[in-house]
Amino acid sequence: MTSSFWKSLIRCRNILMKPSSRRSTIRLRPDIAVKYHSDVCYAPTLNAAHGSKVTLDAYQLASISAKGTVIFLHGGGLRRGSKRHILGKDLFFNNLGYNFLSCNYPLSAEGGGSVIDDQLLALRSLDQWVITDLPILCPTAPSTPVIYLGHSAGSYLLALGLSKGLFSKAHTSFIFVDSAAYDLSKRYRAARQSARLENERLVGHDASTTASLDELIKKYSPVECLLNGASLAHRDDKAWAYFATTLKRFSHDSSLILASLLMTRLNMQTTVKAYPFSHTDISQEIANPNSEIGRDLARLLSK
Repeated sequence: MTSSFWKSLIRCRNILMKPSSRRSTIRLRPDIAVKYHSDVCYAPTLNAAHGSKVTLDAYQLASISAKGTVIFLHGGGLRRGSKRHILGKDLFFNNLGYNFLSCNYPLSAEGGGSVIDDQLLALRSLDQWVITDLPILCPTAPSTPVIYLGHSAGSYLLALGLSKGLFSKAHTSFIFVDSAAYDLSKRYRAARQSARLENERLVGHDASTTASLDELIKKYSPVECLLNGASLAHRDDKAWAYFATTLKRFSHDSSLILASLLMTRLNMQTTVKAYPFSHTDISQEIANPNSEIGRDLARLLSK
């Protein structure tokens, strides 16, 4: 057998044995029991992909009172990903005393326009579902917080929804994990040609589009929306945003810009911290209570 074969085999073994594949090593605390709710539809008028409904899975604390609820939006470049891809985050947040929800959202455009429009509709439906249905599915005290957690594309969507005033529930905060797309205009200018074409498809730009590409990019850029949009209502004094970014400069700078705007425009408390992980590993390491990001989030949610 060739040396390249053995090198490939070793790479596969290393991937399979990576310590960031945490689910099998995490255990619930002995005093915690969890009730699992599968495929709860929160946006009946939309489809996630291939005709499947837009749904969420809920990991509800059944033996202790929850301190709040963490709602996760997965990554995947707005075209891929699944609510099943949680890598032990359910166990991590349940152990911290929080209900954990993981959501699907539309991954293709229903009418051939921008997929992001349908994703924002899903976020609007999710916000209403959180107000009307979450207290029934996972009862908590009215004052307990709802914390949205996004990774990559999920972080971008949460930031865009926040910049457009989509989240109405009091005591709502956000954890944004490594997205460089908050300043979409700047990202588009710096992107390779293949990435530019993908961005154009995502915002719904083609030969038949009446709006200019520049207008569309600004419409779907959280930074541009906060800079140039209508006045937004301030969040309450308990709302905060935590940015967990990689050391990659563009991602870190984009997070700093958005954090500054959330402070000045929405009066939110914001923190930005860079971690020595890759784009993929930073999401996986959240579920590791011994990692730096795991310890930081545990401290953050224990306040």
